[in-house]
Amino acid sequence: MDVTNQIIKLNHVKKIFNNQKVIKDISITIKKNQFTVVVGPSGSGKSTMLNVMSGLLTPSSGEVILDGKDITKMSKDQIRLFRREHVGQIFQSYHLLSYLTARENIEIGAFKNQDLKNLDQLADLLKINHILDKFPAELSGGEQQRIAIGRALIKKPKILFCDEATGALDEENSKNVVKLIHHVKKKFNITIVFITHNLEIAKTADEVITVNNGEIYSVLENKNPLDPDKMNLKYREDKIIGQYE
Repeated sequence: MDVTNQIIKLNHVKKIFNNQKVIKDISITIKKNQFTVVVGPSGSGKSTMLNVMSGLLTPSSGEVILDGKDITKMSKDQIRLFRREHVGQIFQSYHLLSYLTARENIEIGAFKNQDLKNLDQLADLLKINHILDKFPAELSGGEQQRIAIGRALIKKPKILFCDEATGALDEENSKNVVKLIHHVKKKFNITIVFITHNLEIAKTADEVITVNNGEIYSVLENKNPLDPDKMNLKYREDKIIGQYE
């Protein structure tokens, strides 16, 4: 792979918790502006891999290179600053502050002294203009996740990491969030890494990485991604999909 087209690279990464090898010598590369889905059974290590990949966790050994920078050689403060400037992350739990409005929750994702004139444009994109002055308790799960996405995108990151971003949502809201993230990828030319148990979501990806027992089981390019509008999210599967085509 052309190194100029790489944005994420793991070299022989391991992660050990309490003498348990959760990540076992993983090496993988992800291209710029790609929608990559990570699947695998519960407890397979995929969330740990994502958190190491994003700089949220420090690997026990190995290299994590993001946008050409080896973050394993950075101090904690340097990693925090790097994440702040280049990385967005959303989770199954929305992590919104209950005492702040939706607008204020988005604003806390911005840089200090950042010009927030693009917030209204972002709100248009996310279709949340009408709820910006509401508090989290007044919002549905789908609306809260859109606010969380807005908070992650307000600083215009190069990479967006999504850990089960639709896991707490119903079918309709899940579909809307996946469609939205695909739209965001095209609009802002960012790289998406998306963990899910749902194989219909995986079918919309450019690449599918399957993790099992702390190892990479397969990396499969999807030459004909499914249109997100055609997803059938009633279908759920929680097992290895090495046969995925």
